[in-house]
Order: sequence, then structure tokens, then C-alpha cells
Amino acid sequence: MSLSNTFKFVLLATLALKLVLAHVIPMTGDEAYFVRWAQNLNFGYYDHPPMVGWLLHLMLYLGNAEVLLRLPSVLTTALIGITIYRLLKPLDETKAALIAMLFLLSPINILYVFITTDTPLILFAFFSVVSLYKALQHHRLGWYALAGIFFGLAFLSKYFAVLLGLSYLAYFIFSAKSREKTGGFILLFLASFPFALINIYWNYTHCWDNILFNLYNRNEGEEASLGKLAMFLGVQIYLMTPPLIYFLFKQRAAFAQKIQRNRFPIFFFVFMVPMAVFGLLSFKKVVGLHWVLAFYPALYLLLYQLLERSELVKMLKFMTAFSALHLVPVLLIAFMPMETWSKHRLYNDIVFTFETEKIIEQIRPYQEQKFLLATNSYSPSAVISYRSGSEFFIFGEGSFHARQDDILTDFRQFKGRNILTLRKSKPDMNDYIPYFQRVEAKIFTLRGATFYLVLGYDFNYEKYKEGVLRPIRDRYYQIPSWLPHAPCYFCDKYFPEDCS
Repeated sequence: MSLSNTFKFVLLATLALKLVLAHVIPMTGDEAYFVRWAQNLNFGYYDHPPMVGWLLHLMLYLGNAEVLLRLPSVLTTALIGITIYRLLKPLDETKAALIAMLFLLSPINILYVFITTDTPLILFAFFSVVSLYKALQHHRLGWYALAGIFFGLAFLSKYFAVLLGLSYLAYFIFSAKSREKTGGFILLFLASFPFALINIYWNYTHCWDNILFNLYNRNEGEEASLGKLAMFLGVQIYLMTPPLIYFLFKQRAAFAQKIQRNRFPIFFFVFMVPMAVFGLLSFKKVVGLHWVLAFYPALYLLLYQLLERSELVKMLKFMTAFSALHLVPVLLIAFMPMETWSKHRLYNDIVFTFETEKIIEQIRPYQEQKFLLATNSYSPSAVISYRSGSEFFIFGEGSFHARQDDILTDFRQFKGRNILTLRKSKPDMNDYIPYFQRVEAKIFTLRGATFYLVLGYDFNYEKYKEGVLRPIRDRYYQIPSWLPHAPCYFCDKYFPEDCS
């Protein structure tokens, strides 16, 4: 079998494997939360820009099965693998096939089946970089414009796209200049600007939610720690893999010379600038593994210049075994009896995820009695809303994460109604008694896990407004004085008398 045919086989095999994983792995809380975005189409959402909600809105026309909703993620990495091969093929078909297969067989690809905000970021950031590479190679303004459009779409996916723009700026500053190149980069950023305006306008009219969440609320209490830096470095060693680090170390003497060929420095900047920023950030903040994924395809493209064919073959053998080691525990866990994990602290979460239909059966009689349905946090609300097709809002303050419910829910409409709150942990009844005429708690068990239902009768909106909604306003909706803004929906909805 020729190497190009081997590449095609690996592409189809990894695609089939990912479709199986997308089918058997239950929908996570984050994914279900983004489905809720898709069901309430808008130009923005509380936590992030809107792109994943738009993608999922389109997928919902096909159905709401996990495998369908995850198709964008499954196809994104396959498309990146194909593009890596086609981009490098004119330079060296053998190395192109080896590098593309290396990417396809990496855990970054194999296990990435979840639909999150990172999905469109990875897709559009990659094609922005590829378009810029083409622009630098062919000296055509059309490629610069396309790079800018993809950059704008990446920005509408997740704010980490800012690091892509920073990489472009760093590359431009440190590379040779020309009038045509300068004009091209100006065009690139101009082409991305309308997409940024969409996000800015939505934030201006929605209490600057994205800014408050990403810069303020989610960073409260964070402290500097060398342990966080060590964790970041450990994750990068895992993602790059020790053999690759070893081969790169061997090539260190010729490193600078090698990446200068064939316009490849752009890939170096796109990988290294975000890594440097994340490295600095990791002193203060735990940098999630998924934060860096959008910039790793650039590293794989760099491998064309940095590694020899023999080294790529060795890397490919290692990567095949490495990913297989990841798949074995995933498959074992999938086929183990659920009770195997009964002593684990997350057992209730596991049962909730896999047995949602049976939990819904416990709730259905109260739904028929016209109880409004709620949980005490966003993840269970999102999952059970997705599974049941009914709306479960969040009762109580919740957390700084995923406060889209503040936009969707209007507690003024619940005055005098009965509310059921589903919980995975034992409730503190003092969180409910002040807000109802009468409260009772019920318990049920499922597969050895205990769940709680708090039944509140005759909801007192005025007390809830003062006891819960006002602290939420004071904590999460304090817009900095330097930010101009339209009327804030949360204040206008609940506190029109004292919100300016």
C-alpha cells in the first residue's frame, strides 16, 4: 500500500472511530449548555461569543442525537488532517502523508469528539493561518482578506482568537517588510473588524457579560503559584509527547535556519506566541488542556521543516501506540458496570449522566401537577433539559459559570407558582424556606445513588428578589465605570427602580 493510500485509510479509520465515540459517550454538561444556546439563537451568550451556538442551531435541523450534534467536532479535525496533507504535498508527498497521519492519530484528534466553543475556534483559526500562509506564498490580497475573515470567525468563536491576532502582529513586526505585505496585513485586520463589531455591540447591549465573566468573575481569588506553571508545562509535554521533544532538542542547532524556509515562520509565531502568553498566565491561572488546542496544528505543520522522514516514521509508530493506550481505558470504562464506581465521589454525577431518563420518570408526576422545574446549577439543568425536552432553570445563585439562565429566566413570572428543584446533593432547606409558603423534601435512589427533590409551594418573588437576585446583581453585574453601556437587562428586569 502506498503512503498516500495509507493516509486515506488512517483518515477513514480515525473518522469511523470518532463517530463511534461520539455516539457512545453521553452528552456532557458543557455540551448540553451549548445546545441550550442553539435553542435560543442570538448574536452572543453570557460566557463566550456565539459561534458554537450557531453551529449547533444548524445541526439541530438534522436531529438532537449526540453523534449528530458532535459532527462539527468530528469533521473539523478530519478536515485539518486533509488540509495538512494537501498543503505539504507539493513540497514532499511522503512527509506530507506522515505528518497528516501523525496529527490524525494523535490523542488531540482521536479523543476530541466533544462540541464546545473550542471546535469553531480550532477550525477557523487553522484556516486563517493556512490562508495567511498562502497569502505570503502567492502575494495575493485575496488570501489576506480570507485570512482576516477566518480570523473574525475565530474571534466570534472564542476570545483566545486574540492570541492569533497577536501572533500575526508579532510575525509582521519581526519579519521583512514590503509595501504589498504591509497592505495585506492591514486588509487582514480590516476584514476581521466587522466580526469584532458584532461581539462588541452585543456586549454593549448585554451588560458586557463576556467581559465581566472572562476578566473579572471567573478570576476572583486566583493566586500565583509555581505549581500552576508546572502543571502547564506538564500538559505541554503530554501534548507534544516526549519523543517529539527529544527530536526537536536534537535539531536545536539548525532550528532557526530550518523554519525560515518556505514561509514557515508564520507557523512558528502562531504556535509560540500563544504558548508564551499561556505560560505567563499559568503563574496565576490554571490553563486548561483545551485552551491550547487551536494552536497545535501549527506545530504539526512546522514538523515538515524540523523533522526528517525517519524521525517522522518513529513518531508515527509512537503516536499509534500512545493513542491506543488512551482508547483502552475509555473502552474499559464504557463497558464496566456502573456500580464499579459506587464509592467514587462523582458517582452521583455518573448515574445522573447515564440514567437521566429514569430521573425524568421520577419528576414526571410533579410536571403533570404543573410544577415548574429547576436544578441548583447549570450542568444538571443543561443535561436534563437536553434529555427531557423540558426547560429546567436554575434556582438559587448558582456559580460564576454559565449564567445564560439569567438572560433566559424571568422569576417575576413565577410568582405564586410551585417549583421543583432537582439536586444531586443534600439540600440546605434554609436556601428554600424563605421563598415559599411551604417546602418539603423528597429522596429517591437510583443505582445506589441518592437524589433529592425540593418541592416549594407558592413562590414568593419579592423575597427571592431581595435574598437571591440582589446579591447576584451586586456580584455579577457591576459594570466598570469606564465601559459605556446600554441598559443592563438584569437590572432592568428586576431592579428598574435603582439601576441607571
